[in-house]
Amino acid sequence: MKDSLFKLNTELPKHIGRVPMYKSFHFDTASSKNKEYADYIAKRTKFLRSNFKTEGELRDLGDQLIIRNEKEALEIYTASDSFWWTDRTNAYSENKENARNLPNKDEAVQHARKLLEQLRIDQSTMKVHSVSNSFTAMSESPKDKNPEKFPTSVNVNFTHELEGLPIFGSGAKTQLSFINNDQLIEFLHFNRTPKQEGKAEVITPERALQQVFDNFRFAVIKEQGKSSGEITDVSLGYYATSPSDLQRYLIPVYKVQGSVSTPALENYDFNLFVIAAKESQEMAKRKGQTNQALETVFN
Repeated sequence: MKDSLFKLNTELPKHIGRVPMYKSFHFDTASSKNKEYADYIAKRTKFLRSNFKTEGELRDLGDQLIIRNEKEALEIYTASDSFWWTDRTNAYSENKENARNLPNKDEAVQHARKLLEQLRIDQSTMKVHSVSNSFTAMSESPKDKNPEKFPTSVNVNFTHELEGLPIFGSGAKTQLSFINNDQLIEFLHFNRTPKQEGKAEVITPERALQQVFDNFRFAVIKEQGKSSGEITDVSLGYYATSPSDLQRYLIPVYKVQGSVSTPALENYDFNLFVIAAKESQEMAKRKGQTNQALETVFN
C-alpha cells in the first residue's frame, strides 16, 4: 500500500473474515423502572459494599453510585460491571514508610488473584500485563537537581481479551495496588461481562488502514507536503468504551498505531481505532452497540 504521508513499517495481520459478537449489557433498559436491572444493581452494590466494608451515604449520580468517607471511596458504575475502590489515606501517598515492605512481583500477582477470587470476578478473559511501581520523589532543597526517588506501591495490571483478541479502550482494564506486603490500597476493575451472540463480518486490514490514510486528521499536513509518517502496528480486537457508558455490544475494531513528524512537531505518536464491522456506523448505532457516538475512525 502506498500513501503520500505514511510508510508502512509493520506486517498487516491476516484477515479474519468473521469474528464472534459479544453482548455486554444484558437488560432491556438501564432504567430504575426495570425491576430486573434495579435488583441487579442493588445486589451488586450490597456485595461490593460488604466486601470492601465501605461505610457512608450512597450517592446516586446516575451513571455512578458513590460512597465516600474520610478513609476510602467506592465508585460503582451502573452501565457496566465496573467499580473503583480507593484507600484515600494511602493511595497516592508520599509516605516513605510505604516503601519499606512492598511485595515482590510474584507476591503481588498472587495477592491480586486471591482478591479477584474473593470478589468472584471471572478471570478467564484476563491476563497479567505488567507489574509496576508508583514512585514519588523528595528533595531537601528546591535547588536539588537529583531528588531521591522511591516506590510507594506495587501495581498489578491486567488486560482483557476474548478468544485471543485484545479488548482495547478505557472500559477494559484492571489494576490492584499494594503496600505493606498484602495491604490493598486501590482496586480498579473496568469490565463488561461478555456473552457471545452471533458473528460479524469484518473489513480487511488493508481497507481499515486506507481509512486511516484518508482520514481528515491528516488532510492538511498532506497538502503541505513537508511531513512524514509511519504505521508501526495494526491489530484486530474489540473496543470497550468508558465504564460509565451504556454499551450493548463490544465493537470489533482495528487498532492502528503510528507516528507523524511535521516542521512544527518533531514527533507525534497516535493510536487510532477503525470500526471493523462491515455494517455502517449508523447501523451499529441503531443496533444499540453504544450510546456514545463514534466516528468510523476514532481515538
